[in-house]
Amino acid sequence: MSYSTMAHAMISYVESHLENLNIREMSASFGFSESYLRELFLKNVNIPLIRYYKRRKIMASAFELLHSDRKIVDIAFDYGFSNHESYTRAFQRSFGMPPERFRRERPLIGRRQLDTGVFGLDRLVSKEKRSDGINMEQNQHQTILYGIRKTEWGAYGSRTMFPICVKAVSEYLGDDVSYAYIMAATGAAFRLTWNRGEWDLSNIDIYHTLKESNDIYRYGAGALGREFAFLGREENTGKEEFRAFIRSRIAKGFPVIALGIIGPPEPCIIAGYEESGDVVEGWNFFQHDDEYAADITFLDNGYFRSDRWWENTDTQAVMCIGPVAGEPWDDRVIVKTAAAIMEPRSEGSYAKGIAAYDAWREMLLEEKWFEGSAGFDCLFSKLLVQNDAMVCISDGRRWAARYFEELSETCREGGKEICGKAARHFHRVADIADEMLSLAGDWSNVDQMLQRLADRSFRERIAGLIDAAKAEDAMAYEQVGLLLSCI
Repeated sequence: MSYSTMAHAMISYVESHLENLNIREMSASFGFSESYLRELFLKNVNIPLIRYYKRRKIMASAFELLHSDRKIVDIAFDYGFSNHESYTRAFQRSFGMPPERFRRERPLIGRRQLDTGVFGLDRLVSKEKRSDGINMEQNQHQTILYGIRKTEWGAYGSRTMFPICVKAVSEYLGDDVSYAYIMAATGAAFRLTWNRGEWDLSNIDIYHTLKESNDIYRYGAGALGREFAFLGREENTGKEEFRAFIRSRIAKGFPVIALGIIGPPEPCIIAGYEESGDVVEGWNFFQHDDEYAADITFLDNGYFRSDRWWENTDTQAVMCIGPVAGEPWDDRVIVKTAAAIMEPRSEGSYAKGIAAYDAWREMLLEEKWFEGSAGFDCLFSKLLVQNDAMVCISDGRRWAARYFEELSETCREGGKEICGKAARHFHRVADIADEMLSLAGDWSNVDQMLQRLADRSFRERIAGLIDAAKAEDAMAYEQVGLLLSCI
């Protein structure tokens, strides 16, 4: 095994076991004695193995301090420290300050190249954040980015996939912005779309947020002041183009957001590749779903590993939030976008913004869709569409409220009051959506949920709540418009 290959393998092993590295298991994995493993690590990486491990796990815990509100002692336990005091001493030695102060002052933490083909988290200076990320030779055959937060349902307390991916990527690149900001900047906090012609599972696709266009995916990158690149799977687009796109970004330390890879064309993160891109690795919301995960394996840190990602015809696009290119958007741009998204309007068969509530209500009460209670499959598909809409406004408007609460802290007095009013209306919409979800029932009893949806009296109750949500959203929309004259 060559020097570069050995260093890559050893660093990769440590990076994928930061919470609990076992030297005996590592030795067995490499087929060496513990003493020889330590000797090889020092020879290839130029730092003793245990010292490297201790520094790297402190760095990972520092990232957790910045991007979670978990108790410090709980983070310490996760990384193998027996108590708060021992963790604080180790942290002080590494950063020159205790973890409480680090969390308060928020130094930059983001990805840095650790070895050819391996990236991990490290402390950054502003200049490094603005760089293209590469400081040594690239590895076009295999590269892996360790330390990207797992994207899964409930990450950041949210259920909206694209903003979850954008937030995880932004953290990894060293951006320190709230999840509420990401939800607002991507437009996800304000969207609602309804296709009048059919019970359409794509209603909540971010693609429909404004005009049908992939441009909406750029908004997160623009709000962060970063470059953006996008490649869609058109009729004449081949696998090699996707492989080249993935390699060129990840080899420089930039994660790729993809639509598809495993399961349906929903967002996920590609965090690495092998065999020049024939194999990809990362996080996917469906990676543990038996329906989709039969052909994948897993790395020790939890990343999926797939060699059939192109054969999945639902792999529809890859995109990358890249180097810093300018200043982040100011809040006026985000508020103006929010107003455009919420504006009541029709585009083709789609009702959008505030107008979507009426289209949703009318279809829910239109008896032709429910005559004879329909068959199981037909009714189940309607239940999925209904659930998506309820979750969309529950999750979206809750984060919209939090965004305006955050914005109120920097606004002048008039704007502060308007932000407060908008936030209160958005919170009410989310509460109403939560009431709808509660009435709909629990997914542990799908038969009961289907029976309720088939019952007109139930649908009339939901329709009343849709009207109430529309009224609150309309008042929030009015405040959003007023705010544009104040910021």
